[in-house]
Amino acid sequence: MNAKQDLNLANEDESRFQIHSRVEIGFILRSVLQQGEMVSAHFGGGRDSALTALLAVDPAKGFYVFDCPSDPQLVRSMLSSNKVSFVSRQDKIRVRWEVGSVQSTEFEGRPALRAALPDMLLKLQRREFFRAETSVSRPVKCSIPLPDGGDLQVNLFDISLGGVGLTGFPDDYPIEIGKEVQGCTLTLPDVGVLAVTLQFRNAVDIPLRDGRVNHRAGCKFKSLPAGAENMVQRYIIRLERERRTKLA
Repeated sequence: MNAKQDLNLANEDESRFQIHSRVEIGFILRSVLQQGEMVSAHFGGGRDSALTALLAVDPAKGFYVFDCPSDPQLVRSMLSSNKVSFVSRQDKIRVRWEVGSVQSTEFEGRPALRAALPDMLLKLQRREFFRAETSVSRPVKCSIPLPDGGDLQVNLFDISLGGVGLTGFPDDYPIEIGKEVQGCTLTLPDVGVLAVTLQFRNAVDIPLRDGRVNHRAGCKFKSLPAGAENMVQRYIIRLERERRTKLA
């Protein structure tokens, strides 16, 4: 999925995802900042994009500050744009907002950019099932069969009773939206190995600071075998118990 596809989510009426409260918008942007989420900025009439991060959010004064792109040409393009769109995540849910312009500023003695809080923000919550983030210290592997008889090993970044989020696809692997792949296996720590059919439902390319791209995909479970739902539920409960223990 490219930037334009990501910004043109043609779907059901988005009005129920719109947030207009300045207090709530400020809270969401502060959460994006506190959670260390990267932010994709799109500008120049859709021709340019850059990866950035929020540096400060001041709901009382109605503005936020974000990092300058490293390319001076992109900075000039952003400053001259009459619309800049931002895409990020808050609590693992996609958020999107737009501003009419950005201005140059400084943050802690170095160049930065500043924009007014948006009048509206989209929080695109479409999940039918609770999703649990998998453990980084205990990676969960998904094995996907390849046409040549081999298999591709990718990692889960979240799991629900409806499906999984997969990350780590190589550049040459074709993620075809709607395609079903039979014979996939999930190795759930302390629970067991689960054989499933997965259907690719969405894909996103996340640019990393070192220039590489992280290819991610959201997949739906198809035709779960008997007992598989109980295995997934047990693993989700285990993940949540571990998360609460760490928080405590």
